[in-house]
Amino acid sequence: MPAGGVPPIRREIVVDADQETAFEAFTSGIGRWWPVAGFSVHGAGSTVEFAGGQIVERSAGGGTAIWGAVTTWSPPGALAFTWHPGRGPDRASQVRVTFTELGEQTRVLLEHLGWEIFDDPAAARAEYDEGWPRVLECYHDDVANVALSADPSAETWVALLHHPGPAAPTEGTIFDDPRFALHVEFLGRMREAGYLVAAGPLPDEPGAGLTVLRLPGAGQADKARKLATEDDQSVAGGLLAVTVRPWQVLLRA
Repeated sequence: MPAGGVPPIRREIVVDADQETAFEAFTSGIGRWWPVAGFSVHGAGSTVEFAGGQIVERSAGGGTAIWGAVTTWSPPGALAFTWHPGRGPDRASQVRVTFTELGEQTRVLLEHLGWEIFDDPAAARAEYDEGWPRVLECYHDDVANVALSADPSAETWVALLHHPGPAAPTEGTIFDDPRFALHVEFLGRMREAGYLVAAGPLPDEPGAGLTVLRLPGAGQADKARKLATEDDQSVAGGLLAVTVRPWQVLLRA
């Protein structure tokens, strides 16, 4: 039993990928799957990445939060880092992740320890013991999507139908509202990611618009829905409301 009597958290999952893919998805791909809406410093719309030996979160407004520093980087088998989201580095616990090959699959074991740094170690452990399964579930789903995306012919198309939301202005047009710039920024990110097919207003319906996204890989509707509702801050803030409609494309020009 470690000092303080609070044992480490150990959570294990098996993903349908080789070690290299599993390690790459956890590290380079963390920005795709980490559930920032519920597990971050800045909340929905922020991004997270391993950069410069650290885990860095960046908010849509330009804020930065350091979650920890890498202490072990041994691909594709092991990774370790200090862990202090929302706290200073002097208040860090430790996380270790190991990737063990199981034929065509990989066992991923996450261990979180060092609870004595918290004011209430048992309460902190209990909170993380609820959070890590959700985080690993998102990681598991991302690895599955990566495998699906390996088929170059597999794609997911969605249509995003936008209308004025509950916080839309009652005077003037929605396009004149300063918050509409957040929607334009979202469209820019979708274009940079290679997802944007087309976007624009619906002339016969004031304040309404249509956006078409094409994501690589089959089964990406949930990811598209998350992008449309969480990454688009004009939607998260209520300026716009969005309906996400999966689209089956059978004929192209």
